[in-house]
Amino acid sequence: MGGSEHVSERFLKLLALYRKPDGSEWGGQDLENATGGTVSRSYVGNLKKGRIENPGLAKLEAMASAMGFPPALWFEEAEERITDQALVASLKDETLRAILEEAQRMRPKDRRLLLGIARQISPPPEGGQT
Repeated sequence: MGGSEHVSERFLKLLALYRKPDGSEWGGQDLENATGGTVSRSYVGNLKKGRIENPGLAKLEAMASAMGFPPALWFEEAEERITDQALVASLKDETLRAILEEAQRMRPKDRRLLLGIARQISPPPEGGQT
């Protein structure tokens, strides 16, 4: 994993950034279903809680594939790289891309207002990251 970051910390960041198609966070049962059982529901829970020190490559790859991010993000040193990859993935969503295009045409004051509205509609992901 990148630097001194524990695999569970990296996993929580990836869960916050890479959401299910409906926008909700991946749960243990979701990942078990999406990985065909390669990653069990209980494994996901133990990984989140920091009980797993060194997950196998097959499990990391299965979760990355299910969640839609490059497996290399499990090992990236730079935090910005995770965020950049999430942004690139988000831009593939037609609605998100249209929102960004509209926001680019707005005055900075109106962008902040739009962000405030978005935060009222959808609370930040667990862990407090926005």
